[in-house]
Amino acid sequence: MTGDVLNEMPADSVEDLVGALTSMLEIDRATAKDLIRSSEPFWTAMERAGGLVDTWGGGEFCYVLPRVLAFIHEGT
Repeated sequence: MTGDVLNEMPADSVEDLVGALTSMLEIDRATAKDLIRSSEPFWTAMERAGGLVDTWGGGEFCYVLPRVLAFIHEGT
């Protein structure tokens, strides 16, 4: 079994993302962490597809993921 992918990110980044998601989406911390963890394979695939994004857990990820999820949430 692999380790927790959240451990690959700086603790401050994890806390910022969890805080942003819990606030924007009105979800609990565990669900926010699940969303972050589940985004890693998709983000990595986009990186492999010719550099559509920066590396998972990088600055772009920390900025874009909350905005993408907020956009999806607004459409529901």
